[in-house]
Amino acid sequence: MRMAGSGKRIYGRTWDVYLCILTSSGPIGVRDIWRALKLSSPSLAQYHVNKLLDLKLIETTIEGKYRTNDEEKLEALRSFLMLRGMLIPRMVVYGALFSGILVSFLILWPWRGDFRDLVTVAVCLFSICAFFFEAYKQHRGLTVFK
Repeated sequence: MRMAGSGKRIYGRTWDVYLCILTSSGPIGVRDIWRALKLSSPSLAQYHVNKLLDLKLIETTIEGKYRTNDEEKLEALRSFLMLRGMLIPRMVVYGALFSGILVSFLILWPWRGDFRDLVTVAVCLFSICAFFFEAYKQHRGLTVFK
């Protein structure tokens, strides 16, 4: 996992802790991280939090909890959107767009079954499959970095 402006990497449990903080609904404490990731002790969670603090990927709030630093982003997460605490691959948006185009075409366009109709359906289906397959690979890649 390369950071935007650095050659440092995070992986393993530190990556899990970063994703836990990133996807939490608000600032999160060490004990919450410990419980969420089922780590062996809170001090292990604190160790990984300290590594992330040293890399400036997270910051401390006034209450002593942690949140991600918006100025420092990991390069691998640039192809994801954050929606209600979930990381969603950008390819899902494109797949949904082509799905909407296909549904609109099938509902609104008078079906004649000619070459143009068949090519339009084939291109849309191929595009939908390609975008959702790439989205699946990106999402699966989040856990492969461990």
